[in-house]
Formats: sequence, structure tokens, C-alpha cells
Amino acid sequence: MPSSAPLRASIAAGHKKTAEAAALIIKEGGNAFDAAIAALFAASVAEPCMASLGAGGFACLHTAAGQNLLLDFFVQTPINKIAPAELEFYPMQVDFGSAQETFHIGMGAMATPGMMAGISALHERYASLPISVLIEPAKILAKEGLAMTDFQFFDIRVLQPIMTRSAESAAIFYPDGQPLPVGQIQRMPGLADYLDYLSHEKDWAKDIYLGEAAKLLLKDSVTKGGLLRADDLAQYEVIWRNPLQLNYKGHHLLTNPLPSTGGVLIAEGLSALEPLPIDDLHSKKQLARLQKVLGDIYSIDRNPKKLNSKWGSTTHLNIADELGNAISITLSNGEGCGYMIPGTNIMMNNMLGEAALLPDGFHNWIPNSRLSSMMAPTLVLKENQFHLATGTGGASRIPGMILQLLHHVLDHKMELEEAIASSRLHYEHGRLNLEPEYAGLANTEDPRLEQLVEWPEKAMFFGGLNSILRKENGQLQAVGDDRREGYAIEL
Repeated sequence: MPSSAPLRASIAAGHKKTAEAAALIIKEGGNAFDAAIAALFAASVAEPCMASLGAGGFACLHTAAGQNLLLDFFVQTPINKIAPAELEFYPMQVDFGSAQETFHIGMGAMATPGMMAGISALHERYASLPISVLIEPAKILAKEGLAMTDFQFFDIRVLQPIMTRSAESAAIFYPDGQPLPVGQIQRMPGLADYLDYLSHEKDWAKDIYLGEAAKLLLKDSVTKGGLLRADDLAQYEVIWRNPLQLNYKGHHLLTNPLPSTGGVLIAEGLSALEPLPIDDLHSKKQLARLQKVLGDIYSIDRNPKKLNSKWGSTTHLNIADELGNAISITLSNGEGCGYMIPGTNIMMNNMLGEAALLPDGFHNWIPNSRLSSMMAPTLVLKENQFHLATGTGGASRIPGMILQLLHHVLDHKMELEEAIASSRLHYEHGRLNLEPEYAGLANTEDPRLEQLVEWPEKAMFFGGLNSILRKENGQLQAVGDDRREGYAIEL
């Protein structure tokens, strides 16, 4: 049952409206897990290039009772393959100004989504409020709309071929053939109606797998070059895993285990940092250490040439409450495949078109298996109590960014706001990217260094580390990373 009085809680999410949906549920008596469910629904409206009910992700949980779990609701590959020539599967080039990147989209890029099954599993185990209550903020948001932000405008503009591929999507994001301008109201009436339908259905979570939405999806998948079939949807299951766990300087870290690789790289990085001396963060000595550690972890054999996505349409949120519950969630829709389930405004994922997830190449995935991911929602405990929640989007850059935030907070004892604002680096494939405070400090004699890129300002390239810290006095502090318009609320 919900608490008699609202809990104190903190929220850090990828969009103001995502955070506000979670805050509303806390105010209505929900716990951190209730709020997380509301945030997931709301993110599908407020962050449509990052989140969708056709997406997948991971949640790292610590409960007030002391349970530590990792909920894997990432996408699953289809049970059967189809000859590539029979698929609708084609490249799309995105121009980021300084670089271009190619993604593959179309019906043949869809993997089995895990979002609804993940929400259902979280609700069944840990929620205290009815699903109709948790859906309501997102339903209102989809119906009444929200103002287009600079970051979301950037997304829909660079992903124009995806956002305009169907008339249903174009009507939302490209009315009159032009991207919806910043400040204009984005509405998703089909999603509003669909959420209203779900809120009245006993088997709400099964609709996208067995119900009317599934029928529409399967009809188009079969006739228009997709891989998904009825068995793929019907047999999807979430996986409750034991988190990858390690101790670091009096703290206990929980993150995403194998088959995903992001958590492993974080663990390798922390193991390398632990015995090293610590100098001023913005000194040449300290940057040289970080440069070496990041260079080392990104040299670990993981078929790195296939793991070099510059984009990373991924979002992250954290929620913690005064009872001691905490949840860290990272989710992704890839870039979206360009197909919406008719009438629902649900953009399906393009995970089978993501080179970063397919080290053996397109169409060479293992049937009926979880794709690996760099996503690594992370919790830190201290004396078995919640201490820190963090994570980010950013494709292959995810583990390195999280590693640096942990280094700032746990080693340099920075306040959370300072730690998130501090400059970051990314070092992969011989290319060292530095944010402004590191300018002029790189170890240019590093034999692995092929290209040095000093960014003139902080940028979304370096992730969005929305985070929550439990201070020594028990206060929960939340900070959003403005590199990706992150937003924080403390209640």
C-alpha cells in the first residue's frame, strides 16, 4: 500500500517532463519504483528519439530490504532468420556536422522489444500503486503536449529520414514537411489513446506481445519485410540477473553484468585506478593516468571496430526514496526503425541495424538471444545503504563516462554537482577527445594516440550523467547533466 504521507525522494532524468512525471507519483504516495514506471512511460513522450514502448533497457535496483538486482528488459533477437534479400533493411546516413554516421533502418531492423515486459515485471514485484495511476502522467503529456526543446529538436532534425519515414511519425515531428520548431507543442494523440486503453486493461502489459498492438505489428512485419513473428513476441521474457558487483575503497558497486559489456569495462577501469596515486584532477599527471586507463579498457578485445557508434540514442534516469529504495535505468530505442505500430505512435526499435550491437556483422546475430550492450546503469552502496546512482547514454562511451564520474566522487571526493560539471575525456581507436578543462594537458607522447580532439565546449558527445547522491546527513541530492538537458527534482 502507498505511504500515508509522501516520501522524500530525488529524481534525475533525461528530460524535465520525465522527472516531473516521477515526482507526481511520489507526491501521490508512490515509492521509487512506482515513480520509475511513470518516468518510463513519460520518457516515451518527452524523449521520443531515445525512448519508446517498442524499446528495451536495463534497471539496476537496490531495495529497502537490501535486495540487489539487475532487471534485463533489453531486446531479443528473432527466433528465425530470413534471407537478407527479403528484408526491408537499408542504410541511412546522419550528418552530425563534424562527422557522418550510417545506421540501418526498416522493418528488418526490429528486434523483439522488452520495454512493456520490463515495466510489468517491475510493477509486479515492487510497485505500490495501480498501473492506471502510473500511466496517467504520460497519457496527459501525450494528449496535451509539451514544448519542443533544443536537444529534442536536434534529435528529430538529424534523424529526419527516420522521423519522416511514416506519415504517422511525420505528422507529429514534421508537420508541413518541416521539423517542429523549438518551443512549439509536440503532441502524440495516438499514444495518448493507447495509454488510455492500457490503463483500463487487466492484461495491459501483454497487448504489445499478444493483443491488438501485436496483431498490427505482426501483420506489417510479415508483409513488409520484417523478421518478427508471433512466437518472437509471445515468448519474450525479462531476465532478473545478479548485478556485477565489486568493492572499491569502502564502497560496493552494482552494475550491468555479462552478456552486456559496459559494466565489465567499468570494473576493469576501477581495478586499474584503485592502486594509483591521486593528483589534482586537471593536472597533466592525473590526466595521463586517466588517459592510460581509458586507453587500456577500450583496447580490451570486444571487436572494437564494430563498437564505435558516435551517436547513441539512449537515455538514463535515477530515482531514490527515503525508505532506501533506489533504481537506475538506462533505455534505448536505437534510433528507431522508422515504423510506428499503426494508430499508437509507438516507434519500434532498430537494434538489428545497430553495428555497435552486432560485432559479427549485420544478419549474423544468434537467434533467440539477448543482444549485448554498453548500457550500464550503476548503483553504489556504502555500508549496505544506497549511496550513489548514475548512468548515461552515449553508445561505446558509456562505461568511460561512468568510470570518470565514480572517480570524481569516490576518489576526488567532489560534490555531485561539481563532479558532473567537470570535464571528461574519451579515448578509443587512437582518438582522444577532451572537454575544455583538459585542453593542453594530454600526453601527446602516448604511442596509441593518433588524433587529439580538444572540444571548445562541453557537449552531448560526452554523455548525460544524471545522478543522485545520498549525503552523509541522509539527504538525497539529485543533479541533471545539462550536456543532454538532464533535469533533477528533490522532494
